[in-house]
Amino acid sequence: MDNLSTEDEQLAALKKWWSDNGNSLLMGIGAALVIVFGWKAYQNNVIQEKTAASLQYQQLVTVATQNDFDSEDEAETVSYLAEQLKDEFEGTEYALYAAMFMAKDLVEDKNYEGAAEQLNWVLSKTEDVRLQHIVTARLARILSAQEKHDDALALLKPSEEAFKASYLEIEGDIKKRQGDIPGAIEAYKNAFELIKEEPQAQPLLAVKLSDLGIDPKTL
Repeated sequence: MDNLSTEDEQLAALKKWWSDNGNSLLMGIGAALVIVFGWKAYQNNVIQEKTAASLQYQQLVTVATQNDFDSEDEAETVSYLAEQLKDEFEGTEYALYAAMFMAKDLVEDKNYEGAAEQLNWVLSKTEDVRLQHIVTARLARILSAQEKHDDALALLKPSEEAFKASYLEIEGDIKKRQGDIPGAIEAYKNAFELIKEEPQAQPLLAVKLSDLGIDPKTL
Protein backbone atom coordinates (compact mmCIF):
# COMPACT_ATOMS: atom_id res chain seq x y z
CA MET A 1 0.00 0.00 0.00
CA ASP A 2 2.86 2.33 0.83
CA ASN A 3 4.31 1.85 -2.63
CA LEU A 4 0.94 2.50 -4.28
CA SER A 5 0.47 5.57 -2.12
CA THR A 6 3.88 6.87 -3.10
CA GLU A 7 3.21 6.29 -6.80
CA ASP A 8 -0.17 8.02 -6.52
CA GLU A 9 1.47 10.97 -4.80
CA GLN A 10 4.16 11.15 -7.49
CA LEU A 11 1.54 11.00 -10.25
CA ALA A 12 -0.50 13.70 -8.54
CA ALA A 13 2.61 15.84 -8.17
CA LEU A 14 3.46 15.33 -11.85
CA LYS A 15 -0.07 16.29 -12.90
CA LYS A 16 0.11 19.41 -10.74
CA TRP A 17 3.51 20.35 -12.19
CA TRP A 18 2.19 19.89 -15.73
CA SER A 19 -0.89 21.94 -14.88
CA ASP A 20 1.32 24.72 -13.54
CA ASN A 21 4.09 24.59 -16.16
CA GLY A 22 2.80 22.70 -19.19
CA ASN A 23 1.61 25.73 -21.12
CA SER A 24 4.87 27.59 -20.52
CA LEU A 25 6.87 24.55 -21.63
CA LEU A 26 4.84 24.17 -24.82
CA MET A 27 5.17 27.87 -25.54
CA GLY A 28 8.94 27.63 -25.05
CA ILE A 29 9.19 24.67 -27.41
CA GLY A 30 6.99 26.48 -29.92
CA ALA A 31 9.12 29.61 -29.72
CA ALA A 32 12.29 27.56 -30.23
CA LEU A 33 10.79 25.88 -33.29
CA VAL A 34 9.74 29.27 -34.69
CA ILE A 35 13.30 30.55 -34.25
CA VAL A 36 14.86 27.47 -35.88
CA PHE A 37 12.52 27.37 -38.86
CA GLY A 38 12.54 31.17 -39.15
CA TRP A 39 16.34 31.17 -39.32
CA LYS A 40 16.34 28.44 -41.98
CA ALA A 41 13.77 30.37 -44.00
CA TYR A 42 15.90 33.51 -43.71
CA GLN A 43 19.02 31.64 -44.86
CA ASN A 44 17.14 30.18 -47.83
CA ASN A 45 15.87 33.64 -48.75
CA VAL A 46 19.40 35.08 -48.59
CA ILE A 47 20.70 32.30 -50.85
CA GLN A 48 17.88 32.82 -53.35
CA GLU A 49 18.45 36.60 -53.35
CA LYS A 50 22.18 36.21 -53.95
CA THR A 51 21.59 33.71 -56.74
CA ALA A 52 19.14 36.04 -58.50
CA ALA A 53 21.51 38.99 -58.05
CA SER A 54 24.42 36.95 -59.40
CA LEU A 55 22.48 35.99 -62.53
CA GLN A 56 21.47 39.58 -63.19
CA TYR A 57 25.02 40.83 -62.67
CA GLN A 58 26.26 38.23 -65.14
CA GLN A 59 23.67 39.50 -67.61
CA LEU A 60 24.96 43.04 -67.08
CA VAL A 61 28.56 41.95 -67.76
CA THR A 62 27.50 40.02 -70.86
CA VAL A 63 25.65 43.01 -72.31
CA ALA A 64 28.54 45.34 -71.57
CA THR A 65 31.14 43.12 -73.22
CA GLN A 66 29.34 41.94 -76.36
CA ASN A 67 29.80 43.80 -79.64
CA ASP A 68 26.40 43.57 -81.33
CA PHE A 69 25.00 46.65 -79.53
CA ASP A 70 25.68 50.17 -80.63
CA SER A 71 27.17 52.27 -77.83
CA GLU A 72 23.93 54.11 -76.97
CA ASP A 73 21.85 50.94 -76.68
CA GLU A 74 24.56 49.25 -74.64
CA ALA A 75 24.86 52.18 -72.25
CA GLU A 76 21.10 52.31 -71.70
CA THR A 77 20.88 48.56 -71.10
CA VAL A 78 23.83 48.53 -68.70
CA SER A 79 22.37 51.50 -66.84
CA TYR A 80 18.97 49.82 -66.57
CA LEU A 81 20.40 46.51 -65.29
CA ALA A 82 22.71 48.25 -62.84
CA GLU A 83 19.96 50.43 -61.38
CA GLN A 84 17.67 47.40 -61.12
CA LEU A 85 20.37 45.52 -59.20
CA LYS A 86 20.83 48.48 -56.86
CA ASP A 87 17.09 48.79 -56.25
CA GLU A 88 16.10 45.12 -55.94
CA PHE A 89 19.27 43.60 -54.46
CA GLU A 90 20.69 46.48 -52.44
CA GLY A 91 21.88 44.20 -49.66
CA THR A 92 24.12 42.09 -51.91
CA GLU A 93 27.68 42.62 -53.09
CA TYR A 94 26.41 42.42 -56.68
CA ALA A 95 24.60 45.74 -56.27
CA LEU A 96 27.92 47.29 -55.25
CA TYR A 97 29.72 45.71 -58.21
CA ALA A 98 27.00 46.95 -60.54
CA ALA A 99 27.45 50.53 -59.32
CA MET A 100 31.22 50.24 -59.80
CA PHE A 101 30.74 48.79 -63.28
CA MET A 102 28.42 51.64 -64.13
CA ALA A 103 30.93 54.17 -62.79
CA LYS A 104 33.58 52.69 -65.10
CA ASP A 105 31.30 53.11 -68.13
CA LEU A 106 30.47 56.68 -67.12
CA VAL A 107 34.17 57.55 -66.80
CA GLU A 108 34.76 56.21 -70.32
CA ASP A 109 31.99 58.55 -71.48
CA LYS A 110 33.66 61.37 -69.48
CA ASN A 111 30.55 61.67 -67.33
CA TYR A 112 32.61 62.20 -64.19
CA GLU A 113 29.74 63.61 -62.16
CA GLY A 114 27.65 60.49 -62.76
CA ALA A 115 30.60 58.21 -62.02
CA ALA A 116 31.29 60.00 -58.73
CA GLU A 117 27.64 59.61 -57.76
CA GLN A 118 27.82 55.83 -58.31
CA LEU A 119 31.02 55.50 -56.27
CA ASN A 120 29.66 57.61 -53.43
CA TRP A 121 26.63 55.29 -53.37
CA VAL A 122 28.97 52.32 -52.94
CA LEU A 123 30.80 54.06 -50.10
CA SER A 124 27.48 54.69 -48.35
CA LYS A 125 26.48 51.01 -48.58
CA THR A 126 29.59 48.96 -47.86
CA GLU A 127 31.45 48.21 -44.64
CA ASP A 128 34.16 46.26 -46.46
CA VAL A 129 37.34 48.23 -45.68
CA ARG A 130 39.24 46.97 -48.71
CA LEU A 131 36.40 47.87 -51.06
CA GLN A 132 36.09 51.29 -49.41
CA HIS A 133 39.75 52.00 -50.18
CA ILE A 134 39.47 50.80 -53.79
CA VAL A 135 36.43 53.01 -54.36
CA THR A 136 38.03 55.98 -52.59
CA ALA A 137 41.09 55.71 -54.84
CA ARG A 138 38.90 55.69 -57.95
CA LEU A 139 36.86 58.60 -56.65
CA ALA A 140 40.02 60.64 -56.05
CA ARG A 141 41.10 60.11 -59.66
CA ILE A 142 37.64 61.14 -60.90
CA LEU A 143 37.69 64.32 -58.82
CA SER A 144 41.14 65.14 -60.16
CA ALA A 145 39.87 64.62 -63.72
CA GLN A 146 37.26 67.26 -62.91
CA GLU A 147 40.07 69.61 -61.81
CA LYS A 148 38.90 69.22 -58.20
CA HIS A 149 42.44 68.45 -57.10
CA ASP A 150 42.17 69.67 -53.51
CA ASP A 151 39.01 67.60 -52.95
CA ALA A 152 40.78 64.59 -54.43
CA LEU A 153 43.84 64.99 -52.20
CA ALA A 154 41.61 65.36 -49.14
CA LEU A 155 40.29 61.83 -49.74
CA LEU A 156 43.75 60.26 -49.75
CA LYS A 157 44.14 59.60 -46.05
CA PRO A 158 44.40 55.80 -45.63
CA SER A 159 43.38 54.37 -42.30
CA GLU A 160 45.51 51.27 -42.89
CA GLU A 161 49.19 50.95 -43.82
CA ALA A 162 48.40 48.42 -46.56
CA PHE A 163 46.78 51.11 -48.72
CA LYS A 164 49.27 53.90 -48.08
CA ALA A 165 51.53 53.23 -51.09
CA SER A 166 48.68 53.26 -53.60
CA TYR A 167 47.29 56.46 -52.08
CA LEU A 168 50.71 58.12 -52.26
CA GLU A 169 51.05 57.14 -55.91
CA ILE A 170 47.68 58.71 -56.70
CA GLU A 171 48.75 61.79 -54.73
CA GLY A 172 51.83 61.99 -56.94
CA ASP A 173 49.69 61.72 -60.09
CA ILE A 174 47.42 64.52 -58.90
CA LYS A 175 50.28 66.83 -57.91
CA LYS A 176 51.97 66.22 -61.25
CA ARG A 177 48.72 67.19 -62.98
CA GLN A 178 48.64 70.33 -60.85
CA GLY A 179 52.16 71.19 -61.95
CA ASP A 180 53.58 70.59 -58.47
CA ILE A 181 56.57 68.52 -59.62
CA PRO A 182 58.50 68.59 -56.31
CA GLY A 183 55.33 67.46 -54.51
CA ALA A 184 54.79 64.69 -57.07
CA ILE A 185 58.38 63.47 -56.71
CA GLU A 186 58.10 63.38 -52.93
CA ALA A 187 54.84 61.40 -53.07
CA TYR A 188 56.27 58.93 -55.61
CA LYS A 189 59.45 58.48 -53.55
CA ASN A 190 57.46 57.80 -50.39
CA ALA A 191 55.30 55.29 -52.23
CA PHE A 192 58.36 53.59 -53.74
CA GLU A 193 59.97 53.32 -50.31
CA LEU A 194 56.92 51.43 -49.03
CA ILE A 195 56.98 48.84 -51.83
CA LYS A 196 60.72 48.19 -52.04
CA GLU A 197 60.16 44.60 -50.98
CA GLU A 198 57.48 44.06 -53.64
CA PRO A 199 59.25 43.92 -57.03
CA GLN A 200 56.03 43.16 -58.91
CA ALA A 201 54.54 46.47 -57.73
CA GLN A 202 57.51 48.66 -58.69
CA PRO A 203 57.67 48.96 -62.53
CA LEU A 204 54.96 51.59 -63.13
CA LEU A 205 56.06 53.69 -60.18
CA ALA A 206 59.66 53.44 -61.38
CA VAL A 207 58.60 54.77 -64.79
CA LYS A 208 56.79 57.70 -63.17
CA LEU A 209 59.90 58.58 -61.17
CA SER A 210 62.13 58.27 -64.23
CA ASP A 211 59.83 60.60 -66.18
CA LEU A 212 60.51 63.23 -63.51
CA GLY A 213 64.28 62.75 -63.66
CA ILE A 214 64.64 60.45 -60.65
CA ASP A 215 66.55 57.17 -61.00
CA PRO A 216 64.66 54.58 -58.90
CA LYS A 217 67.91 52.62 -58.43
CA THR A 218 69.22 55.43 -56.24
CA LEU A 219 66.31 55.16 -53.81
